[in-house]
Amino acid sequence: MLDELITSPGYRAFVNYLLQPETRLAVLLPGLLSLSILGFYARTGRISARLQLIWVLILPIAYYCARWDSSPDGDTLYTYSAFSIACLVLLFHRIYVPPALAYALTFLSLWWVDVTRALCRTLECDIPLSQFYVGVGGAGMRDALFVLPLMTAAAVAYGASRIERRGERLALL
Repeated sequence: MLDELITSPGYRAFVNYLLQPETRLAVLLPGLLSLSILGFYARTGRISARLQLIWVLILPIAYYCARWDSSPDGDTLYTYSAFSIACLVLLFHRIYVPPALAYALTFLSLWWVDVTRALCRTLECDIPLSQFYVGVGGAGMRDALFVLPLMTAAAVAYGASRIERRGERLALL
C-alpha cells in the first residue's frame, strides 16, 4: 500500500510542488514559523478564547471575499486578509495582539482560504484532484501568503509602539 502511494503520480506531483523554491518560501517556511509561534503561545496559555473566536469568525469572511480572476496567463486567486483588518481594529480599540501571534494567525487564515478555494476550484473545474494545491503560494515572495502576514505584524508592532509612546495603555485580549 505504501509502495502504491509513493509511486503514484499524485504523490510525485505533491513532492515536486513542495520542492519548488516558491513553495518553500511562501508556504513551508512561513507555515512552520506560524505553527511554532502558535505552539509557543498555546503552550504558555496566551491565546484567549475571545481571540480564538474572532479568528474562527473571520475565516468565513475571508473565504467569501476571495475571488478568482481568469486570464490567458492563468487563474489567480485574490484574497482578503480579514484577520489583518481585525488586528488593526482591535488595536484601534486599544486591545493588543502580539505581532508574532498576529503574523501566525494571519498566515494560517490566508493559507486556509487559499487551500480551500483551490480545492473548490479543482472540484468545480474538473481539474485532477491530486494537483489542487499546485497554485498555493505559487508567487513566492510576491504571494499574499508571504507578504500579508509580515505586513500585519509590522503594522501591529508600529501601531502599538505609537500608542504606547503617547502614554496610553493597551489591554490584552
